[in-house]
Amino acid sequence: MLFTTLATLTPESPLLAEYPSSVRDAIAYLKQTDVASLPLGKTAVDGERIFLNIQEYLTKPAEEAVLEAHRKYIDLQIVLEGKEWMGYARYEKELPTLGEYDETADVQFFPKSVMPFWAPNAESPQKFLATPGTIAIFTPQDVHASQVWVEKPQNVRKMVVKCRVF
Repeated sequence: MLFTTLATLTPESPLLAEYPSSVRDAIAYLKQTDVASLPLGKTAVDGERIFLNIQEYLTKPAEEAVLEAHRKYIDLQIVLEGKEWMGYARYEKELPTLGEYDETADVQFFPKSVMPFWAPNAESPQKFLATPGTIAIFTPQDVHASQVWVEKPQNVRKMVVKCRVF
C-alpha cells in the first residue's frame, strides 16, 4: 500500500520501482491527461490492462464500509473532489471472508472485524484522509475500504484506475 500525492509521482519514481509496468504506465497517462474532463464511468486506457472508472457518490458511515481485495488488479484511488477516509489491512489467508472470491468481478469481500480501527474516534496508521490530489495504491496484498465520511456525508468525485498485475 502506498499513500502519497499524485504530484510527487512520476513513472520513474523510486516509490514505484517494485510495482508492475501497468502502474507506471497509468501514472504516465494521468500526468498527461486532463482527468477533470473525463466522463463518469469506465474509460479504457490500455484495453483490459489499464482502465479507469470515474465515480460520484455520497460518503457513508464506517459501519457501511465495504472491505474488499482483488487478485488480478491493483487499484489506484484518486479523490478528485471532496474528502473521505480510506483504510487497509494486510491480506492473510487466515482472514475471515464474506463468501467466495468472484473471479469475474475480481473481488473478495471481508467482514468489518478485519479493520477494527473503523470504530468511532479510533486512530490507526492504516486509516488515512484522502483529499483532492492524494493517491492510494492498493495491491492484492491489501484489503481496503473507502467512501467513509469525515464528520458527515459529503459528495465525492473519485477516479479508480485498475492496473493489471500480470
